Amino acid sequence: MEKFDLDQILELARTAGKVALEYFGNVGAERKRDRTFVTEADIKIEELVRRRLKELTPDFGILGEEGGMEAGATSDAPYWVVDPLDGTNAFMCGLPCWGFALGLVDGEQPEFGLVYLPLTDELYYTGVEGRVYRNGKPCAPEAAAPLDNEAVLYVPSDAHRRYAITFPGKIRSLGSAAYHGILTARASTAGVLQGRIRLWDAAAVLAINKAWGIQAGTLDGNPVRISHWQVDKALKEPLFFCHPENFAAVASTIRML
Repeated sequence: MEKFDLDQILELARTAGKVALEYFGNVGAERKRDRTFVTEADIKIEELVRRRLKELTPDFGILGEEGGMEAGATSDAPYWVVDPLDGTNAFMCGLPCWGFALGLVDGEQPEFGLVYLPLTDELYYTGVEGRVYRNGKPCAPEAAAPLDNEAVLYVPSDAHRRYAITFPGKIRSLGSAAYHGILTARASTAGVLQGRIRLWDAAAVLAINKAWGIQAGTLDGNPVRISHWQVDKALKEPLFFCHPENFAAVASTIRML
């Protein structure tokens, strides 16, 4: 894997966040072919990030939510995976749970992950030595709390249509897969159900959770690899994150309809 300048990537993430904040509270949206929303902020951020990544790492490909895979790039070589605005619907509604996500893929696992939450100025990323940092300081996961009525299971916003869930605690949907993906480190988080998501929703948080030692897989416990995704299509099965000691117990409370 070729190296990149981490400080420059962190600066780029904060720049993307500044652009998002300029639009927050005053942005319209259009529907894409898949009926999800896209805003001018999504497009402007991805354009900016693509340009800068090509300057910083010209030998890496780029896959972005809005622009797809860069022309001439292949999944056989290292490539960045960009979600310019994860939680677009929350962003449009004026809700605070949205952010910028960036992963770097080389082979079957993401090699680097970054999630930036502009409204709270929280920047999570993996370091070269396999640790996770929050705003420059090491950030370790908390010990898992008991699976009681105060534990929280985070789910997609359409979970009521796709799953039968008998989890005994609280169920929450905050509108952003990336935001959910970093809440795995909280003691109160029993698990995070991501649903059948696309690679740009997952790459960054897969890298971060791998570094945290959080188990990621399908509901039956099978590991998820990059090759399980087609570039522009959703994962065929739900993706689930959980502390390894609780994975089977929590996953057993979720059934696809």
